[in-house]
Amino acid sequence: MQMKSSLLLISFIFLFHLGYSQNDTTIYYKANHKPALGKEDALAFTKIKKKSENEYKFLYFGKKGERWIRSKHTRILTVENDSTIKILNQFTRNEYYKTFKPVGDYFYIKEYHKNGNLRIEGLSKSNIYNHWEGQVKRYFTSGKLASISRYKNNQVRGNKNWLKNGKPFIDNIYTNVDVMPQFPGGEKILMKYLSENIKYPKAAEKKKFQGRVIVSFVVDIDGKVIGTHVINPVHPLFDSEGMRVVSEMPDWSVGLLDGKPVRVGYQVPINFRLR
Repeated sequence: MQMKSSLLLISFIFLFHLGYSQNDTTIYYKANHKPALGKEDALAFTKIKKKSENEYKFLYFGKKGERWIRSKHTRILTVENDSTIKILNQFTRNEYYKTFKPVGDYFYIKEYHKNGNLRIEGLSKSNIYNHWEGQVKRYFTSGKLASISRYKNNQVRGNKNWLKNGKPFIDNIYTNVDVMPQFPGGEKILMKYLSENIKYPKAAEKKKFQGRVIVSFVVDIDGKVIGTHVINPVHPLFDSEGMRVVSEMPDWSVGLLDGKPVRVGYQVPINFRLR
């Protein structure tokens, strides 16, 4: 396994310095961005197409069951000069910038939100593709610190997290692990649970309010749901009802990374629609 990681790391360094000659490159990942040698043992992959000397197209794919699903969030990277790259998300049309500065064998990367505030910063093995090493900081659009993560060969080894209001949140949350937590009975039963247990707020129904709330939560190392909060406040009535029904979910199966239980973050959309 160590040999596989070393071989892939060498390919990263070779391919992603400016002006690499290959037209197309595909990078395969297992959980938590562990390197995979091919599609057969991967859970996700990124396809990079070189459109011109200074322009790259990034396509993202994830595995769901036996199917590969292409993400809508295709990105176009344009190298504007020897320290700046423009990034365009073709789905959202969001445009932002990253800067890079050589630091020994690495590049110090800074990416910025559309409003100009810092989005993410840290050391990367590549200036084109973010292959993190060491400490990486992420920020909300407001400029407030969102998280500080520790990476080794692009794999998360731990993190500290904050909410948008600046309050400390739960530490060491992962998003993609070897064995993902599961609601008892699976995804279809989860959707059934939400539809059967959501109570449309009477005051909102009377005023014909509608909305879509996205509730974020963490499945703890014992399967319990913790850290419930709304990431896109719509209306206090919908926000509180969404958090209530998610907080009352039964215990999930436990998430595992390298054979050990870990905390895993989730988001679930809840629609409030009048019929």
